[in-house]
Amino acid sequence: MRSFFLQAFCFAVILLLIFPLFATPNDKHFAGPEGHPQFSTPWVDSVFTSLSLEERIAQLLMIRIHTDRVENYYDSIARLVMNYNVGGVTFFRGGPKRQVLNTNRLQSQAKTPLLVSMDAEWGPAMRLDSLIPFPRQMALGAINDEKLIYRMGLDVGRQLKRLGVHINFAPVVDVNNNPDNPVINFRAFGEDRYRVAEKGLAYMHGLQDAGVFACAKHFPGHGDTDADSHYTLPLLKHSFEEVDSIHLYPFKRLINEGLHSVMIAHLELPSMEPVPKLASTLSHNIVTNLLQIQMGFDGLIITDALDMQGVSDYFQSGELELRALMAGNDILLLPEDVPAAIQTIKNAVLDGTISEEMVNAKTRKILYYKQKAGLDNFQYIELDNLIEDLNTIETEILQKQLAQAAITLARNEKNLVPVTGLGKRKIAALSIGAPTNNRFQQVLGNYGTVSCYGIDKYHSPYRAAQIMEDLGKYDLVIISVHNNSFFPRNNYGINGKTVGLISAIAKRHDVILSIFANPYSLKVFDDAILDVESVIIAYQDGVIYEEAAANAIFGGLQTTGTLPVSVGKHFPLHTGIISPEPSRIRFGRAEEAGVNTALLAVIDSIALEGIKQKAYPGCQIAVIKDGVVIYNKAFGKHTYDEESRPVDVTDVYDLASVTKIVAGTMAVMRLVEDGRVSLDAPIAEYIHRISETNKEALTLRKVLAHQARLTPWIPFYLSTLDEGEFIPGIYSKQRSIEYPVKVAKDLYINKHFRDTIFSQILASELREKNEYRYSDLGFILLAELVENVTGQPFDTFLEESIYSPMGLTTIGFNPLNRFDIHQIVPTEHDTLWRKQVVHGYVHDPAAAMLGGVSAHAGLFGNARDVAALKYMLLNDGNYGGDQFFLPNTIKEFTSVQFAHNKNRRALGFDKPGLEPGKESPAAKSASPLSFGHSGFTGTYAWADPAENLVYVFLSNRTYPSQSNRSIIELSIRTGIQQAIYDAIDLSRRKDYLSIEIPEFLNDQEVFDTNHN
Repeated sequence: MRSFFLQAFCFAVILLLIFPLFATPNDKHFAGPEGHPQFSTPWVDSVFTSLSLEERIAQLLMIRIHTDRVENYYDSIARLVMNYNVGGVTFFRGGPKRQVLNTNRLQSQAKTPLLVSMDAEWGPAMRLDSLIPFPRQMALGAINDEKLIYRMGLDVGRQLKRLGVHINFAPVVDVNNNPDNPVINFRAFGEDRYRVAEKGLAYMHGLQDAGVFACAKHFPGHGDTDADSHYTLPLLKHSFEEVDSIHLYPFKRLINEGLHSVMIAHLELPSMEPVPKLASTLSHNIVTNLLQIQMGFDGLIITDALDMQGVSDYFQSGELELRALMAGNDILLLPEDVPAAIQTIKNAVLDGTISEEMVNAKTRKILYYKQKAGLDNFQYIELDNLIEDLNTIETEILQKQLAQAAITLARNEKNLVPVTGLGKRKIAALSIGAPTNNRFQQVLGNYGTVSCYGIDKYHSPYRAAQIMEDLGKYDLVIISVHNNSFFPRNNYGINGKTVGLISAIAKRHDVILSIFANPYSLKVFDDAILDVESVIIAYQDGVIYEEAAANAIFGGLQTTGTLPVSVGKHFPLHTGIISPEPSRIRFGRAEEAGVNTALLAVIDSIALEGIKQKAYPGCQIAVIKDGVVIYNKAFGKHTYDEESRPVDVTDVYDLASVTKIVAGTMAVMRLVEDGRVSLDAPIAEYIHRISETNKEALTLRKVLAHQARLTPWIPFYLSTLDEGEFIPGIYSKQRSIEYPVKVAKDLYINKHFRDTIFSQILASELREKNEYRYSDLGFILLAELVENVTGQPFDTFLEESIYSPMGLTTIGFNPLNRFDIHQIVPTEHDTLWRKQVVHGYVHDPAAAMLGGVSAHAGLFGNARDVAALKYMLLNDGNYGGDQFFLPNTIKEFTSVQFAHNKNRRALGFDKPGLEPGKESPAAKSASPLSFGHSGFTGTYAWADPAENLVYVFLSNRTYPSQSNRSIIELSIRTGIQQAIYDAIDLSRRKDYLSIEIPEFLNDQEVFDTNHN
């Protein structure tokens, strides 16, 4: 042993001489104090004097505890606490409640309060069940917003405080510049020392601002090892200059900003410690001379676990702990034999190998940190509401925000991401290593028609050939690779069959590849990755990562992540393409848009009360705030019958007059933009049969604003009845050349009746007063206008120019052509005209007589798709990267046109009342900028640019009878709308997601990504 100490002493002298040679101009910030503080307070002094030498030594020990073991195990831990008065415990695998129970029990048994620690790099969920896990540090390394990482550190600290934990062995600030590192790898922020430092600082400050000691690890840097110190002692042959310039850099930054503790790695570093096989944990040169003296660190110094084979293979328990103490460590973590460790250190004190003063100083230091952690006034941890307190909505939202911010678009050769031109694409999704209809594929399906397939990673050649054949009819294939490994062994779980299949598909199709794995997994593909047009790295498996990647692919989420590591020759460090800002809706928690989910429960109450009051059998409600679908629910049943089908969010409703704004008006908007019609030209220019009638001078502007003096409506169907019976020659029970137009089940109308409808409209009188009066007649004419101008059927024009390119799968006319009848909600039991339940056919008689297609009524869809149409207008006419309308067009069509005539209407769109407090079709909080429309069947769609808000309510209030006006009398639609505004307002005032960000993050400069 004497030889060892002589060698160590000589090398320490050499290091002290050469360290200044490697100093940088800023190293003065890291210079240590000339002496250590005494860590003396009244409480520390009082506790210290009560301890025997053995107990003072025991205070330096921190023992392991799991909370998933049998009772005998806990008894053995309790004996160590009671018999030896060990200084602390480190909790590992178990559950939150069991951990709290054990913490309370052990603290009650301890003579001196225990310092409690966890190795919770991505939060307590790393060790405990039932909790929300944050992303691994490699994913965090991709994020370009340190404020998010600070918030994560703050939340991890909050959770740990709730569990009674004082130290978190995080962050990992190893610079992982070895892609084959078997132990750090994905646990690191990346290979860029500057980014590692910035993110480590953010995490550290978050933890420590929450009142938890951060512990930077693994000093002096474990990022370039090719062995796992859990099983052996890794050898690093780097020069001191390399270690100093790269691996020590993050530690210096954190120490300079108030780091509380450092964990020492088990590494063999010949350039810094001459004794062979002596781990850095046991090196006085590294722990004392470098860390404390040269770098000026005076916080807690903690060994890595002493039960790891990187050190335990070389020294027996007892001698191992003594050597760690002599190296300069304060806390001896996870000793295998507590009695042996205490006795060996005691003997060393007694025989003069080490001084009692050193033990005393370290004991005082630990007691000082215990007081700093609040253990001078320890209070037992409450069990009540523990899980709820840990798994807060804020935690869930932050978890999603981190996952979203990490998504990295590493390659995008044909700009396939975000996917555009949905109306022209045939899209398939293939998941490798996951079943069909996984969450990734489900979210893809929210954006349009996507055919889904799945295949095992170890598929047969036959299955691969079958998949290739199935994919033959698609031009775009979205491939996802699931259930991978974080570790380099076995190629991160990606085998040759997976690579071969992806390469084969990419040679025949456009491919977007989403990899739910460690970014280093890209190297498995080698040059085959060049066959793939677009590559997304999601960093790990899990629902939130699948949702984020799928949303990014379709433009519901902007990709802002950059690779924190370089991967092979095709993906340099910081690779990452920033995609356009979100232009499609995405589903998320209300909190993602700043709204408290709990406050939206009022919507449920109103909707259910409407069903109870029989205002409607069921309904759908969708709310979009800031591009996020924060509410999308269905209530009740299709009808009042007990056996009736429950309403699902995918079911389709008759939109009634909402058709006017999402069909008729939008068609005209497109034609106006294209210069094919003019709002102020007579409509007779486009509908020649109007010429030489009293309608020939009407303009589109007046028709759309209901200022054209038209009769409100004409009951066309009454002219087909005689004393309640069909007049012969008008209807038939069978389709034929003469009777091609279906108006209901087994009921067809004469092909000439369309002309009869137009004749009645043209023959109708104009109202004398030039005032606002709502009318269907002008909109009935619009469909013919559009067809005359475009040369296309009205429904085809809309489908090809708007609905299909937007990926709206439920919007359209004549739903029985596209959906099973069970997915369509019935509207009325018609006892007067059609004498049947109107189910799958448009409720409006005029639209039905026109074959179910008109500009005033006839459209079917679900609330989500209607909401998407409204959101597109709020988004300046852009959706998914396609520009459907220009902002100026939208502004003109949604502005009041004839306010001087006391007409609140815009062009096609309804608006709030002109006078506040007076009658209005919208809630009182709806801004004057808002616009929308209601429908006769109990529908409502409204958008408000002032709040970036869309609200859609669909119901069949007309079932079984259209005479039911309860929905109006109870103000259900606008009542729900007001509840939404109230929820937004209350959420703002409560400001429950607000976190004060430290100045160092607010003022943070953008770092130079060209550092090397």
